[in-house]
Amino acid sequence: MSTPYINIHTHSYQENTTEVFSLPNIIIAKDYLIPQPCSLGIHPWYIHFNYKEQEDILYTYAKRSNVWAIGECGLDKLTDSDFSLQKEIFRIQIKVANQLKKPLIIHCVRAYQECFRILQEERVQVPVIFHGFDKNIALAYQIYRQGYYISLGSALLKGQKDDLIIDFPWNKIFLETDDKSINIVDIYMYFCRVRKTELPLLKEQLYQNFIHVFNYPLKEE
Repeated sequence: MSTPYINIHTHSYQENTTEVFSLPNIIIAKDYLIPQPCSLGIHPWYIHFNYKEQEDILYTYAKRSNVWAIGECGLDKLTDSDFSLQKEIFRIQIKVANQLKKPLIIHCVRAYQECFRILQEERVQVPVIFHGFDKNIALAYQIYRQGYYISLGSALLKGQKDDLIIDFPWNKIFLETDDKSINIVDIYMYFCRVRKTELPLLKEQLYQNFIHVFNYPLKEE
């Protein structure tokens, strides 16, 4: 079996194939849990919708075998959600991830230092992926030095992340489509052109990243 393209974070629910593996994200306040592998979390945009009920749902369903990661969760200073409550809910989800030994997928907007501090205070013990990363290379390396991953999406197609693509250690990178109507293959192809690397090499590296984080093979070795 050939190495699949890995779409680590998407809000589009399509059946996985031998060519593309996607990990859909389920936002507890607005989505229904699906039977295929997914991530599940309380999004900071929606914590004001009965957050106690959302906590109960998280505790109940996060342990299911098809929930492969907790999130997207985190902090967002541009949303109207109370920031203190955001931090409280973020801490809860880190604890759940630690308890269940499932990776964390982070949503972070203008609150990276606060995210770092809370992850350290809660002694995160699982892999951490900052999804939809669209900031400068200095911040990317700050994430890298703490042992976390970044996931790049359609924003890199604008040509403003070429230095990051060229320079950043690719054993700490994932690619994603998030909520955009774009093919993950196009993101892979752009990454290869800028990095000047062969597509099979990139696919294999990101597949190995996936195995390291999720410890779940998608092909026969």
